[in-house]
Amino acid sequence: MTHPKRVAVVQRNLELLDASLTGKSAQRVYREFGKTLADYFYIGTRPSEQAVRIITKNDGLDYFQTAHERGKGALVVTAHFGLFELGGLMLAQMGIPSTVLTYPEPSRALTEWRSAFRRRWNVETLEIGTDSFAFLEIAEHLRRGKFVATLIDRPHPTDSTPVSLPNGTAHFSAGILLLAAHGGVPVIPATMSRQADGTYHSRIFPPLFIEERDSRAETLRFYSQQIADTFLPVLCAQPEQWYQFVPLTPAS
Repeated sequence: MTHPKRVAVVQRNLELLDASLTGKSAQRVYREFGKTLADYFYIGTRPSEQAVRIITKNDGLDYFQTAHERGKGALVVTAHFGLFELGGLMLAQMGIPSTVLTYPEPSRALTEWRSAFRRRWNVETLEIGTDSFAFLEIAEHLRRGKFVATLIDRPHPTDSTPVSLPNGTAHFSAGILLLAAHGGVPVIPATMSRQADGTYHSRIFPPLFIEERDSRAETLRFYSQQIADTFLPVLCAQPEQWYQFVPLTPAS
């Protein structure tokens, strides 16, 4: 109510999924985000074995297990959707070591707080910037058989890939997919959505193995679109859990 310009950004993002979604839908995004934050803080006060019980439905866990047994690591890609942080807890409970990629938070204290929060679940945090040296660190985590988790559905400051949504074009930060191609590791899309009863539903989708196409741009466009198409049914079914508070096109 006090930040109509920011709500308008959320509404424009929702309209990429469905042109009929209104400002009321955008306001519901904020209410759902409040619930998600409450859950996030709540599970942080509970032992891992108890906290993970908030996930009551799982689809596709065997994709994670199979990739783990290969011993080469995996790149887990998800969206700013639902309580995606729960994925790290779930992997830890499966005995799968994982690292979450993050950009620096607005303050150093917040970056360190979130890292410490994840460490409770034995989940590492790797802070990355815009330089290419970050890819060397990511590659090392994958080489050690870890799962590296990243959010893909926002524009990168300097390197974004367009994807087609039902009512327009968004831009993903997809350059990391090339790292999966070079390392021969699977890319596994996953989502974590809040259900009506307040528990969570994890969906793990069939892995992609990235094969380089005619050009870098074509490779990223092809596989980014596959990932977007994988996420779309979930996003469209629960758009109020798509927490996109920034414009999704570099121009805006």
